[in-house]
Amino acid sequence: MKVLFLDPIHKVWEFFRGLTANPALIYLAAVARRDFNVKVYDAYGETSRPWDKTAADLEKERPDVVCIPGSLPSFWYDVLNCARLVREILPDAKVITGGYISNQLWREGLEGGCIDYIVIGEGEVTMMELLKAINTGVTDMSGIKGLAYLKNGIPFKNPDREFIQDLDTLPMPAYDLFPMHRYSLAPFGGNIGFTATYSRGCTGRCKFCSETLLWRHCWRGHSAEYMVEALSTLRYKYNKRVFYIGDDDFLHDPARTEKFIELMFKNKVDIKMWIQSTCRNVIKNEKLLAGLKKIGVYQVMVGIETPKPKGLKILNKPQDLDTVMRALEVLKPHEFIIMGMLVWGTPWDTMQDLVDSLEFLNEHCDIIGPNAATPWHGTPYYDECEKIGAIEVRDLTRYDMTNCITRTAELSAVESDYYYKKTVGRHLMFNKKFLGNYLFSKKTLYRTYVNMFVKMGWSFFTMKPWTQNNYQEFSDFYPEYLSKKSVYHMQKTGVLSK
Repeated sequence: MKVLFLDPIHKVWEFFRGLTANPALIYLAAVARRDFNVKVYDAYGETSRPWDKTAADLEKERPDVVCIPGSLPSFWYDVLNCARLVREILPDAKVITGGYISNQLWREGLEGGCIDYIVIGEGEVTMMELLKAINTGVTDMSGIKGLAYLKNGIPFKNPDREFIQDLDTLPMPAYDLFPMHRYSLAPFGGNIGFTATYSRGCTGRCKFCSETLLWRHCWRGHSAEYMVEALSTLRYKYNKRVFYIGDDDFLHDPARTEKFIELMFKNKVDIKMWIQSTCRNVIKNEKLLAGLKKIGVYQVMVGIETPKPKGLKILNKPQDLDTVMRALEVLKPHEFIIMGMLVWGTPWDTMQDLVDSLEFLNEHCDIIGPNAATPWHGTPYYDECEKIGAIEVRDLTRYDMTNCITRTAELSAVESDYYYKKTVGRHLMFNKKFLGNYLFSKKTLYRTYVNMFVKMGWSFFTMKPWTQNNYQEFSDFYPEYLSKKSVYHMQKTGVLSK
């Protein structure tokens, strides 16, 4: 049985302006190829007309099963469109998706008629049981935990599946199946940059966070040995040297961190890393920060969100201002680039709250991650915003943390978005501290990083979105594709002469 893992073209996230392998597919493909003929098609890797080339690949390869990741809300329509294209070209192929937004909108996904199965929760074990069932002709899927499908024409979901307890039982990610030479991230110096994730989840219960919801408020991580082996492969086989480590809380387990430092020293893996963690765990790992710096950690991103006690309570952040200040205090002696995350524009924020938060992070951090507060489906934050009627934008393509979705205490969503982009854009381009650091800071990769942020600031301030050169609208592609296909069919059957 031929299985294709297909990542359709998406609009690249403004903060990164680049391409990287889907973090779920590199694991899923690695597991599936143990038993099946597996290929990967990443439309991100195309330089032009990716939908046309996706169609051509489907027509050439003709897989029996197509697996499409459905993670971010802003990607949801791409998933649906891709499934529609698969159904048009391969009406008998089984279409599977999974990931955060497909888990939240599983009923809608199945009712559309182009998706056969949606994997709920962690995907590797459920996917393998499903593929084996399809391969052997099993039609009763009721025994597969963590699976949603149509049962008698009605969307139905089986009981949840337990998580994998030891992530090291998974094989190494299937980097060799992906177009590694095509991946490039602007803030990491171009094609030497890559993303890698070595744990799943966070024990926090921040109301706005989709990750803690997806992973049921628990944390599981690969061992230090696994991480070092994977990073060594990326460094010395694929020349990836600067990494965004996508763990939600890299410092959750100090014992793992300590062993990781030890093994990185021992193996002399020459890389640079950007990690993220909570303020509490930065403090808990204070004695390990010097070691992290020596093995190549150059940036630490901490979830501050707001210095306002009211805001912290609303977001259910497990910290107070003293904890935030202590975390920043222990980071500064090591000359990391400190990136403070900001949540901008909840329904309870006044304009003064927004200004105060921005000024606080500017004073105490080197870089600000200016996320627009986004109500992710299924989170407590989404439910609260919905309850008070604060959600004013329903177009999921805008749910990417760079657009304001709800009203604030004083502004409509449209007004908030304008104020957000003008204020943040001005800060990224003209902030004196920012520019001073750019000119005089000796911190590793700071200038490379700021170059990209200044461009993003210009895009925000001028309200002119960045143009992604390889992007193609499905609405531009599909009618033309159907028309060409229709003409070809008529020529082939003799209805239309050549």
